[in-house]
Amino acid sequence: MKVALLVKGAFANTPEDLKRDVQTVFLPLVLPNFAALAELQTDLVFDLYASTGLEQAVVATALESAGLPFTGSSALGHFLALNKSWAKSVWRSQGLPTPTSFDDQPPTAQEFPLIVKPTFGGAGEGIYCTSLVHNPQELKEQLTWMAPLSPLTVEQYIPGREITVGILGDPPRVLPPLEIGFDRLPEELPPILSYEAKTRFVELLNMGPARLDRGLAAEIGRICLAAFQSLGLRDYGRVDLRLDPANQPYLLEINSLPGLQPDYSDMPRAAALAGINFRDLVWEIANLTLARKGKTHKERMP
Repeated sequence: MKVALLVKGAFANTPEDLKRDVQTVFLPLVLPNFAALAELQTDLVFDLYASTGLEQAVVATALESAGLPFTGSSALGHFLALNKSWAKSVWRSQGLPTPTSFDDQPPTAQEFPLIVKPTFGGAGEGIYCTSLVHNPQELKEQLTWMAPLSPLTVEQYIPGREITVGILGDPPRVLPPLEIGFDRLPEELPPILSYEAKTRFVELLNMGPARLDRGLAAEIGRICLAAFQSLGLRDYGRVDLRLDPANQPYLLEINSLPGLQPDYSDMPRAAALAGINFRDLVWEIANLTLARKGKTHKERMP
């Protein structure tokens, strides 16, 4: 079997196990040049083109236009997931809990604190320690300096525990939830996944299995699965949410192309908690794509 590993520019978190067991083509792609796709002949494109903004949805559009089978969600799924405003609108229409947004109306004094984030993109891109604002003046200042970066979303801040949940398979299933702990953060950093905290992740943040009672875990699983399916996503993804002090879950955002770097990315960590090693995770994702072509790769690796 021939697999093309599609990555952004010269950078890649490449599934090395896949490269060892099949014929692989390393395919760096620089937008908007899609010439590399035009004559590509392969059984499978393993799409690792994760990016800020909407680029990964544009790449999926190009793959669809070229008629190439590729891992992960469709172009439409990526567009919906990467636009936080659209995703939240879909979730609200489905009765799924997500923080109140203030994109079209100013918040009242009682509704602070708030979070300011870019509307486009995933993985918490564009969130800084100053993104948590406590009054109208801080909100104005944050909106002013962030305005050139992207359309912006202003939403209710949910204090409490931060949970991330992997989704895998067809039909999709929920992987064991992970929790991100903020207890090691210095006082000057707010308890959010800010750029300042993530660049010092190992030093400042904890990540491990979420300790949840059975009922709460089931409710989180139901909400995350519904959030994934409501956007038409497929194969795999990751849902980020917060639990308020009363343990009410709120959907924050969804990552339609989560990282697959072993021993680092959240998706392999969650899969490991479910007893799925990295090799089997990669091959399950690949076989989901092959199944859409009406065939699967039968060979199982040791």
